[in-house]
Amino acid sequence: MIFQHGIDFTHGSTLPMFLLWIVVFVVALLLINKGKLNKTYSLIIYTVVVVLGGVILGSVPNLNLSIQTLLPAIGVGAPFNVMLPLIIVLLLLLLTVFLFGRILCGFACPVGALQELISQINFKSNIKKQKNVKYKIDISLKTATIIRWIFFGVITVLAIVWSFSLLQIINPFAGFNIFTNPLAPLFLIPGITLITVIIASFFIYRPWCRLFCPFGALTSLVGRFTRYKYVRTEDCNDCGLCETICPTHQAERDSKKRECYYCNRCVTVCPQNAIKLGK
Repeated sequence: MIFQHGIDFTHGSTLPMFLLWIVVFVVALLLINKGKLNKTYSLIIYTVVVVLGGVILGSVPNLNLSIQTLLPAIGVGAPFNVMLPLIIVLLLLLLTVFLFGRILCGFACPVGALQELISQINFKSNIKKQKNVKYKIDISLKTATIIRWIFFGVITVLAIVWSFSLLQIINPFAGFNIFTNPLAPLFLIPGITLITVIIASFFIYRPWCRLFCPFGALTSLVGRFTRYKYVRTEDCNDCGLCETICPTHQAERDSKKRECYYCNRCVTVCPQNAIKLGK
């Protein structure tokens, strides 16, 4: 199995990747903080990220790139100076999660943005409309966590013990390359994975993010200690609408919000405007 020894910072797509990360992160954070992240703005951001990051740039930003490269590097005993850039990038990404939660996962990730766009069909921001949805599979946080960590353990053992990067083979991020290079056999399996994720997203909210994403697994740990996240203000009257509409069951008052993707359904449905970004 061939793997990339580190992130090539001279590669043509690397600079656009980091620029897209930064721009989307800042724009989304500002809109969230000012309480102006409405459905229109969200859909615009998701569409731009899918088209620009996914279709045009071909799977960037890839939030799993550091993990995808680091695990097999550990397996073959790569020098520390080779792995150091990967570790630094991964820590910086996790730092954003520690400070502000899953904003990158929610908006800057092409696979995440694509799933969020599709989720609009069966996961509504309106209680009455949501009750009329028939084809929806609700997966509990406990079940999603178990599946996610089993998958993370499998890819880790395969990469470190047998130097086999299963993640590199099936990573749906690479599936976006079928738009620019549809005949390349290298992208066949990731393409199938991406198509599977697309189909599953009609019925399950963010199936890749919540069930299989390795970066999502690490993020769920760091997310327990996120500094700034959605909190209820004193205007909350405990009507429970936010808890009913939240697709990841993270709207409870005492929730750590470690699986909150800032989809804003809770904010939209709140009649008291009582959900704000805060400590």
